[in-house]
Amino acid sequence: MAEPYRGGILQEIQRDMQHNRDIDAALEFLKESLGRERITFALVGALALRHHGFSRFTEDIDILTTPEGLARIHERLVGRGVLPRSAGLRKRLRLPQFKVNLDVVTVGEHAGSKESPILFPAPDSSAFVERKGLRVATLETLVGLKIASGVWGHRAQDFADVQRLIKANGLAEDFAKKLPEPLREKYLELLRESRLERELEE
Repeated sequence: MAEPYRGGILQEIQRDMQHNRDIDAALEFLKESLGRERITFALVGALALRHHGFSRFTEDIDILTTPEGLARIHERLVGRGVLPRSAGLRKRLRLPQFKVNLDVVTVGEHAGSKESPILFPAPDSSAFVERKGLRVATLETLVGLKIASGVWGHRAQDFADVQRLIKANGLAEDFAKKLPEPLREKYLELLRESRLERELEE
């Protein structure tokens, strides 16, 4: 009985490893294609976590660009390695060559929902840093966007991501001062929960 289960796990691991390779290849494609078209963009979401000490499986690439950048993606790249996932959804794209989805957010959008006071900043601002040829959200930007998405978008996964970032980077109470005021209380709550979880593990 154990053998089929073990085989299933191995297949799952191999599938995830292949998908990670597809994600990396898709990132290179985006870096080259968007760079050639002078479309400024930055990584947000799960892939940005990798640059701050925590990796988790993801099926998508999430990027931030300007509204003009999104328009240029449709003008210059759709049909040339990029396809819409469905009619009318301009921000939900796919890179069919790599079997990877591309989700786009634009500058000025509310993080989480329209009720959120937290807006996505410009990808060429100090909220992002250069990492391996890509613009990536700074740790405080990423934590802030994740908390906002969790609070106003009701996404529990984003709270879990913040707790992993807290552990991976040894964050403490003073980090709250780097976050917008509406996010600080929730950050401190997640910090307390993260410490309690660590104590229970020990």
